[in-house]
Amino acid sequence: MRLCCPLSYRQASLNRSERQQAVMKRHGIVVRPEGDLGATFNPGAAKHADGHFVMLVRSVPKGYQKIGTVNQFDDNYTSHLSLWEGAAPDKDFKLVDAAALKPDQSFDKFGLEDPRITKIGDTYYILYTSIAKGLSQPDADEGIRIALASTKDFRTFEKHGVIGPDRRCKAGVLFESGGKVHFMWKDEAGVERTMMSPAPEDFTNPAAWQKMWASYDIEKDQLLGPQNNGYEAHGIEPGAPPVELPEGLLLVYSSISDDFKWTISLMLLDKKDPKKILAKSEAPSLRPEADYEISGDVNNVVFPCGAVVDNGRLYVYYGGADTICAVGSEDLDTIRAALKPFRNNPLPPKPAQP
Repeated sequence: MRLCCPLSYRQASLNRSERQQAVMKRHGIVVRPEGDLGATFNPGAAKHADGHFVMLVRSVPKGYQKIGTVNQFDDNYTSHLSLWEGAAPDKDFKLVDAAALKPDQSFDKFGLEDPRITKIGDTYYILYTSIAKGLSQPDADEGIRIALASTKDFRTFEKHGVIGPDRRCKAGVLFESGGKVHFMWKDEAGVERTMMSPAPEDFTNPAAWQKMWASYDIEKDQLLGPQNNGYEAHGIEPGAPPVELPEGLLLVYSSISDDFKWTISLMLLDKKDPKKILAKSEAPSLRPEADYEISGDVNNVVFPCGAVVDNGRLYVYYGGADTICAVGSEDLDTIRAALKPFRNNPLPPKPAQP
């Protein structure tokens, strides 16, 4: 993979008029429901050491029903994670295991959702949203947490348990940078925002996380909140684990626009201090426009959970309309040119509505 020399963001030679917004090339659907599966979407992705590509996909068996006109479903809507593999990053993936990770623990008995895969050492760590209560239960929000699993070979898996704080939270991302492990997550206890917290040294031990959260000031960890720019108006959410480049950590993230469409955007974080935003795209790299993104179980959604770099291109794996998995890609140099230097850290949150 060819990487250009690190950019100096304070002395960037490209002015605003010369910057082009990176628009991802769509490669189409790579996973669609088959067999007993009614929906397959929001894939975590990784490039295996032997060169092939792996996805863990949020999957829902057939038989669920939508409730009314809102994006709600009955209690038959219980997700598990299926395993898919592919020889190329942008071609169809083949189903390997329809139920690689099942809802078989008290903290995830009503579902495993939206996995993100990170390799640290020789182990792949999987963060997922764990659902402990049925969607129809009045206290369902109290059962939405972030849990951790791991594998070395994508054939056997170990569940470690809940690691997120004791509040409604989703979209966990674990990654290593600067010799430290970091935890990025979406806080939904109020304003939907992305948080960046340290991970305890024993990060596979839920008790170590509980001890940390017990005396931890979460409010100091905001990375990015809703913005008054249209496409980030109703919430910010981590997408794929950051990709390390010479210049920094390239983060693929999702946001909800003012017209309630889910989009995909990019930002660059500092390697030594990932809470520092070095650069950011000025508009989404991908909006729901294709038929499989506009129409499905939940309309107008492109939702990223995985990203890999292959031959100088960033491949982003995302769910389309909560029904299928698709992939988009962009050349890394084009992405670099599209990122706008960012000097105000942290970004100011959108003012609360009266």
